[in-house]
Amino acid sequence: MPVINTAQNNYNKVSIDSVPSSYNNAAAVLTKTAPSVGVLFDQSITSVASQAPSLLFVMPFLVSATTAQTGIGMRVLGWRKYLEASTGDFWHIPTVLADLTLTFTSGSVPNYTIDAVANTRTFSGIAQVGGTPSGNIYSPATAAGGNVEPAAAMIDLAGSQIVTVQFKSSGTPTMGTFWSIL
Repeated sequence: MPVINTAQNNYNKVSIDSVPSSYNNAAAVLTKTAPSVGVLFDQSITSVASQAPSLLFVMPFLVSATTAQTGIGMRVLGWRKYLEASTGDFWHIPTVLADLTLTFTSGSVPNYTIDAVANTRTFSGIAQVGGTPSGNIYSPATAAGGNVEPAAAMIDLAGSQIVTVQFKSSGTPTMGTFWSIL
C-alpha cells in the first residue's frame, strides 16, 4: 500500500502597506500585464511548479496599534495564462478563489513583533463572503468570544498558475498573510 502524506512546508509571508477601504489593486480583470502586487507564487518563475500545489493555507494578519479597523477583508485570486496565438502575448485571466471577512474577538487580541515589526495581530474570526467559492475555514471566534487563536482558511487553487491576495480595511494599515501550499 502506498504511503499518503501531505508536504508540511514552512509558512511564507506577504505584506501590503497602506491597505485602503476597498480592495487594493481591485481590478481583477483580464490583462496582458502579469499581476505584481500581493503575489504569493507564480509557477513560471519559482520552484512551486515542481510541487503541483492544489491547496493554499492562509493565516491573515493586521499590523496596527489598534484593532478598531472596520470592513476588513482578504480576497484570494487565482490567475491562469492564455497564449494569444496571433501575437504570442499572454493574457492573464483571474478567478476569485476566496473572499473572506476577517474579525477579532472581543477579548484580548495578541500582539506580536514579527520580522522586527511590532503590533502584528492575527485575526480570530474568518468567514466566507456569500456567493464566492467556499474554503475550509478555521475560525475559533465562532466557538467562544474569548478565543484568540489565529483564524485560517484552506483554499482550493483550482489549477491556478499565479496566486495573489488583496486586502481591504479602514485606516490604511499594513495587512498580510502567512501562507503555505499543500
